[in-house]
Amino acid sequence: MNELGRRVLVTAGSNGLGFAIAKRLAADGAQVVICGRNQSALNQAVVELQNSTACKGAHGIVADLGSRSEVDMLFDRAIELMDGVDCLVVNSGHMPYGTIETLSDADWDDSYEMLLMSAVRLSRAAAKQMKASSQGGDIVFVTSAGVHEATSHLLLSNVMRAGIAVVAKHLADVLSNSGVRVNVVAPGYFDTGRVRNRIDALMREQRLDRQGATEQIASANPSGRIGTADELSELVAFVVGSRARYLNGTTIVIDGGSGRLVT
Repeated sequence: MNELGRRVLVTAGSNGLGFAIAKRLAADGAQVVICGRNQSALNQAVVELQNSTACKGAHGIVADLGSRSEVDMLFDRAIELMDGVDCLVVNSGHMPYGTIETLSDADWDDSYEMLLMSAVRLSRAAAKQMKASSQGGDIVFVTSAGVHEATSHLLLSNVMRAGIAVVAKHLADVLSNSGVRVNVVAPGYFDTGRVRNRIDALMREQRLDRQGATEQIASANPSGRIGTADELSELVAFVVGSRARYLNGTTIVIDGGSGRLVT
């Protein structure tokens, strides 16, 4: 499918990695629907997307991905606004830091709904719609490098996003003859709100200045730095583009080389 004129839904797209992805795909001439929980941030993001010269249209929908009814509403409304969705980018918010000893049942329940079940519900709806259209499509899950290597303070994210990778592989198999491709992009540390919060936590816990805390996070990375949102959005644009038609059922880690898993 030609990237130009694609109808794209990006969740959690009002800021951070989600917004960078939406902006990059809009620059390719896509129609874009984004969602977020903050109306003001969403409005600002939509205006910036609409100002892109190539963008075919941008809309924002207030939705909480932790709510089943709001996830259903989000997808139905995106269909109404764009007359279909042929590219779904499932991005989501972040759960509290914690370990098996500190996280409560409520934390686990919230993470299950927000991260895993929102991905299941959205991809299930998108798969049904894309198959029925006979035009093919792309589903991309933005997860975390932690799907392969657990991070001690990100247990909730690691467990739920590993589940998403399994869902993605299953969907890729189920949809193999439909023209719908399913892939996972798994970022390491990027310059987003979550990483900035982690830097703030290190500053408090270890009494570091901002530069020292940032260097500590980047120290395990051979590139010696944290990634930028634009670097991730370029990868997503390639994954959903026509040059990557043979790419399917794959998890791509983009972490600057900090991972140590060898396969």
